[in-house]
Amino acid sequence: PPRSIHLERKNIMSPLENKVILITGASSGFGEDAALLFAREGCRVVLAARRIDRLQNLAERIQNAGGEAVAIPVDVTDRAEIENMVRSALDLYGQIDILFNNAGIGRVDWFENHLPERDIDMLVRVNLIGLMQVTRAVLPHMLARRQGHIINMISVAGLISPPLIASYSASKFGARAFTDALRREVAPLGIKVSGIYPGPAVTEFGQHI
Repeated sequence: PPRSIHLERKNIMSPLENKVILITGASSGFGEDAALLFAREGCRVVLAARRIDRLQNLAERIQNAGGEAVAIPVDVTDRAEIENMVRSALDLYGQIDILFNNAGIGRVDWFENHLPERDIDMLVRVNLIGLMQVTRAVLPHMLARRQGHIINMISVAGLISPPLIASYSASKFGARAFTDALRREVAPLGIKVSGIYPGPAVTEFGQHI
């Protein structure tokens, strides 16, 4: 069932008040929950994913609860769409304070059954290359302001490699390496980089498993 959100004004202003957050993969799962939580803290939320109908529904729910949200369709494997997403967010708000790279897909099966186009090529392009390309599009604007926070949704599969998710785990190990390297690059320049490593959860991927 759709999750509800209640935005309550606090006597003490949240440190996230009026911050602009861009969330990829915002149409369901962790991305949807993050959007609701950041909106509750007073963030202006830019929702991005392929499923525009779900994004618009989520944006409407946030707006009806007193928050601020906008939906932008994007395929993170398409660099032109990524550039358009970032440009649209900057045209609207003038800044991106937080980037939450959450877009991802998974595959559970013996590796010899993985389809080369979807379960290997596409999976790595979404989970790793897409994450890197979105970060590359946003990072110059954060560096120009010498502030910002990049949050990458990785997985416990980026720390251990269980069987049946070989392609997924490979992409997440790559995302972990990228996250750690980028953190060391930009920390002296005022940019924070975080990785999140959840285990099994009630998301679409979790339900498929």
